[in-house]
Amino acid sequence: MLFCMLLLATFAMADAGAEEPRYYTWVDAQGVMHNTLISQPEDSSSQPQLNSEDFPSEEEYQQNLNNRSAEQKPFFTWTDAEGVIRSEVKPDVLVDFVAEEIIYDAVFAPPFRLPDYVMRGECCQNYAAAFSTVAEFNGSASYQVDDTLFPFQTQSGDVAAGYFSLTKLAEKEIILLKGYKLPKDSTFEVIGLDSAYQPLYLASKLNGLFIEQTWKDLAYKKILLEISDPDIKYLVVFVRSGGVALSNYRLSVMRDQLLD
Repeated sequence: MLFCMLLLATFAMADAGAEEPRYYTWVDAQGVMHNTLISQPEDSSSQPQLNSEDFPSEEEYQQNLNNRSAEQKPFFTWTDAEGVIRSEVKPDVLVDFVAEEIIYDAVFAPPFRLPDYVMRGECCQNYAAAFSTVAEFNGSASYQVDDTLFPFQTQSGDVAAGYFSLTKLAEKEIILLKGYKLPKDSTFEVIGLDSAYQPLYLASKLNGLFIEQTWKDLAYKKILLEISDPDIKYLVVFVRSGGVALSNYRLSVMRDQLLD
């Protein structure tokens, strides 16, 4: 009887001194939480050793995800002119036009107004109904140029033109004018009119800058105008290529403030 009591006491002491099993909590790549037993049996030589450094903590796992996202470049998907869907790595910076000093294709300011005899001539009163496209300040407007709509009369014949109304023109503005579906060798003709539709300015054969097609925009030609005459209320724009007036293209006008 005494022997049995001593044996039970020995087992109780062994159980009391046994180490509680320990678990390591970690999150896998799918975001599932796991609990892994990390305590080893007495005979650990036959068991694989578990290194806690192989399992990141929740904070380390989230940081790894953030680092991976920062290293991977985003993709953009776009449709080219033939209707083919393309996917390319998005560039870090897209530069449309960079210059240390802005170069204007034409300046409309009082010292460069047309001669008085030209401004007093009969020009554009008959086109009053054509100026339905309004380009607001800090806004944009577009015009589909078609030879069936308000052909503009020139010395060499009628041409298809775009007609823009400029509301509340500031003393100094920048006007960006874009033409889509135009050949590289095309040139712009721009006429500035006052409130009575009399011509104040004429800029001819403006070559502008041709911008190749990108993921964010179609190919286009653009010109920059410095407008420093609030008397200008309307713009007439048409395009030639090889001396021939073009048609079936789209014009857009964007206005912004010119800072000194």
